[in-house]
Amino acid sequence: MVSIEWPARRILKELCSPERRRDILLAFWTRGDQTSRRMAQAQLAKSLHFRDETMKKLPAGKKAELLAARLASTEFEPHFEAALLTFHVLERGELMGAFLDAWGIRHKEGSIEDDEYTVPSREKVESAVAELGERFAKDDVLLYVATAGLVMGQGMPEWRESTWPVVDANVSAS
Repeated sequence: MVSIEWPARRILKELCSPERRRDILLAFWTRGDQTSRRMAQAQLAKSLHFRDETMKKLPAGKKAELLAARLASTEFEPHFEAALLTFHVLERGELMGAFLDAWGIRHKEGSIEDDEYTVPSREKVESAVAELGERFAKDDVLLYVATAGLVMGQGMPEWRESTWPVVDANVSAS
């Protein structure tokens, strides 16, 4: 059991600069799944007491800003998760692929190909973080590891057990 949780809201608050958070939320609004965007838009409209038509007309940057302002609200957690996933899949494929290679997980451009694979141990995660921290920005590395634990850990808690303690250790060391 993982003692410290890394939900999407915490990842976005503690592991992202304001610029990176904006990039992630903007990727969601410009390139994310249309159904997810519609749901987030409707929830934002309701929360802000806006008409849905008003929300539809807002530029993606403004929607990203409005969603970022809801980081304290647990009800927006699914949208933050979708934003993190969208960002990594669409904009950080090379980083994802490098980690999957380091963990010996077959993939195509960062997308896992097999349903049958071994979840990396904490030691493998630590080793990959150290190795890839020389190739990629440390902030991006920790952001990915935390997100991998969040997303993959929904169906396989072992992911959280092997990734989140590594994130905690690296954040504490900073």
